[in-house]
Amino acid sequence: MYGDRVRFVDVLIRQAHPGPKGRPYGSFEQKLADAERYQQYRNLPWPLLVDDLEGTVHQVYSGLADPTYLIDVDGRVAYFNMWTYGPSVYEAIEALLGQGGRGVVKGGIDHIPYLLPSMVDGWQGIRLGLPQSYIDLETAAPGMATGIWLGDKLRPVLAPVALRAKPVPVLAKVGLAAGAVAIAAGFWRRTNS
Repeated sequence: MYGDRVRFVDVLIRQAHPGPKGRPYGSFEQKLADAERYQQYRNLPWPLLVDDLEGTVHQVYSGLADPTYLIDVDGRVAYFNMWTYGPSVYEAIEALLGQGGRGVVKGGIDHIPYLLPSMVDGWQGIRLGLPQSYIDLETAAPGMATGIWLGDKLRPVLAPVALRAKPVPVLAKVGLAAGAVAIAAGFWRRTNS
């Protein structure tokens, strides 16, 4: 889609959900082997870099679980998406390309935690560390692991909206909002009659 204008790179930072099928890394060699498995499993068409065992790069770049950075042609951070969300990253890439690949775009940072995509696509990571990953997430954020499990079950319905690469068109947003308002109004009328 972008040809030579944009280069994508993944960075393996840590084992996000240690458990029976995915243990915390005990050595850099183990981390490298896991990176090779991940790259094959995901069939990544771009490079996968591996952070050191201590997570130096991860800590320099915020220490968050799922960020995306756009680096401009001068090597500076042009945009930081705190919790990777395809449509927001797409818009930032388009804006950066529109500026000749230089400078800050979209205010430089997107602080919004996009929960719906995480709920719809997060079960794969949780599943690898079951049961401990589920217990850990429920303890840290009650209801979150259950919400991710439910999101996985509703994936066929939610994925077309939640996992889009490009933003939902404005008319579709208006339609979805109108539908939500109509459902809420109907529910309110039934409970107050």
